Amino acid sequence: MGEDSGEKTEEPTPHKLREARKKGQVAKSKDLTTALMLIVAFLTLKSSAADIWQNLVGISYEAFDYIPLEFNANIAGEVLQKSMDVFFLSLMPLFGANLLVALIVESLQTGFVLSFEPLTPDFNKLNPIEGMKKFVSLKQFVELFKSILKMTIVISLIYFAIQEEFFMVILAQQLTLWQVMAFTGSIVMKVVIRVGLFYIVISIFDFMYQYYEFIKGLKMSKKEIKDEYKRLEGDPQVKQRQKDAARQMSQGRQMGAVPGADVVVTNPVHIAIALKYSPNAMTAPKVVAKGKRILAQEIKRLAERHYIPIIQNPPLAQGLYKLSEVGGDVPPLYYKIVAEILAFVYNLKRKRRQRF
Repeated sequence: MGEDSGEKTEEPTPHKLREARKKGQVAKSKDLTTALMLIVAFLTLKSSAADIWQNLVGISYEAFDYIPLEFNANIAGEVLQKSMDVFFLSLMPLFGANLLVALIVESLQTGFVLSFEPLTPDFNKLNPIEGMKKFVSLKQFVELFKSILKMTIVISLIYFAIQEEFFMVILAQQLTLWQVMAFTGSIVMKVVIRVGLFYIVISIFDFMYQYYEFIKGLKMSKKEIKDEYKRLEGDPQVKQRQKDAARQMSQGRQMGAVPGADVVVTNPVHIAIALKYSPNAMTAPKVVAKGKRILAQEIKRLAERHYIPIIQNPPLAQGLYKLSEVGGDVPPLYYKIVAEILAFVYNLKRKRRQRF
């Protein structure tokens, strides 16, 4: 009865997570992007303020040069064109920096996700009943609480930043224009840094919450998992992924068995077979690992690292690769030659021990 119920208590399967990603559904925090964009935008403006000022002064001089001339549409168009050029030239670093920050932060949070499905029309969103359900959902109340909390803290940060400079604010009427601008800039800088750091801290908790909600929204019932498994059993891509995963696991087990092998037989370049024999536990020598090309090179590399003898015997290596299985016994056809190789290896080890 429990398995047939629609209660969604199971974690989403990898397939469902991939499908959600294709639809553009990923866990991310917008606050982190906002915080870093705010800080970078202000630092960019601060570093390019002198250039922006020079550009504005330059366009102002040019505008004054037109005053003695007869004003007409051509002059107005020329002044407007130059003003727009200065505007875009001055703000291009700001736009570029913000775009770069947004791309980097989004990529770090979600990876590169390109999906046009969120842009496709969904008429279910026009359903007033569904809209009302979303409006009164717990998630909306949490988002509202977060917004109020963030706004309250930001206002408090601004208030305390101004309060710290309260006496300077009172004396501002006695300062020169440039002093007022420098003083105002220092306050703004202080506010931006504090608000930005606050948003970064908030974004960490926000990302954890968004990830929790994301996984919660994708949870499945046991029946859904069974149905998905049955549906995917005939999918060629899924079968291929399963084969790849099984092969990788098999290769991993093989590599773990190589250090315990007695000898590695090669052909000598493209094939490597690792053999092990324990008279008290085995009725015949076993193949603990075998591989071609890259896997063969890895087997030989591990053998060299663990001082396992490597014997070149192309006919034996090729025969064992074709007729034996990893974890299985050496075919009886090769008992004699394998016994000779093992006897040679044991004798070699014995002489080495006697030497030292």
